[in-house]
Amino acid sequence: MSELDLRREFIEALGDLVAAAPTMRVGQLVAAVGEVCDDLHGRGLWDADDRELLEAIWKFQHDMESAAPAAVHPS
Repeated sequence: MSELDLRREFIEALGDLVAAAPTMRVGQLVAAVGEVCDDLHGRGLWDADDRELLEAIWKFQHDMESAAPAAVHPS
């Protein structure tokens, strides 16, 4: 995958995340993704590469979606 393709995929994933979390501000989402990236790769927003941040976006969205049913339908 080229760097341009990676950046396009990153922007698309970020847009999907914004749509999936309409109550969160963009800054909150970016900060949360940075924390996930730091947990995954030991590098936050400033030091992570685009591929690592993309992986963090996917993980954050997956975790958020996995937690949503529990919040709506507590066991």
